[in-house]
Amino acid sequence: MKKILLIEDDNTIVEGLTAAFKFHGFTLIGAGNGEDGFYLLGTEKPDLVILDIMLPGHDGFEICRKIREQNRRIPVIMLTAKSRENDKIQGFESGADDYVTKPFSARELIARVNAILKRSAPAPGDNQSRPITVGKVTVDFSNFVITGDGTELPLSPKESQILKLLMENPGIVISRNRIIDDVWGEEYYPNPKTIDNFILKLRGKIEEDPKNPVHILAVHGVGYKFKF
Repeated sequence: MKKILLIEDDNTIVEGLTAAFKFHGFTLIGAGNGEDGFYLLGTEKPDLVILDIMLPGHDGFEICRKIREQNRRIPVIMLTAKSRENDKIQGFESGADDYVTKPFSARELIARVNAILKRSAPAPGDNQSRPITVGKVTVDFSNFVITGDGTELPLSPKESQILKLLMENPGIVISRNRIIDDVWGEEYYPNPKTIDNFILKLRGKIEEDPKNPVHILAVHGVGYKFKF
């Protein structure tokens, strides 16, 4: 039985989701603030975190970053009333895998949870533990880090998925729409500018000169391709 950690201070939402997730075969544990949620992350070892952004004390963005410092692999879904594109970008940059805006149905949220758990499960024979060298840096998808010149830069889950998609198709132009389909699926359709923002951040971690990239190349009006 999969265990879900819900960090949410609205008791009505907690009670409703507890019953809904139990009906669908999940165990749901709740925390009313980020500090308690962070503690339960370490003691309960959940399979996925649902995290409200508007929390007392530390907000969800800060808690998500702290979660990523401790566990870079656990899926995180942001849960909030905010729906502006910039808030979604900030959520993904904090390390979230998905973003659900209120009001929402329990069925929708559970469908998102199932989709993310399925997508995050390693495929049979998937050798993602082998580090890959690109120029002067090494990409470790298993640990979500890029290392080089004695420094270690973390990769968010979405950055990792985008970079892996590009690197698995060297020399092939990957359209923004394909990146959206492969990385986000049907759960959320981001603005194409969101993809460009992720590419800029990846270039800052991969390229020796991000303003003159030699590995992550833009194809005007289409998308991006990767060159080793």
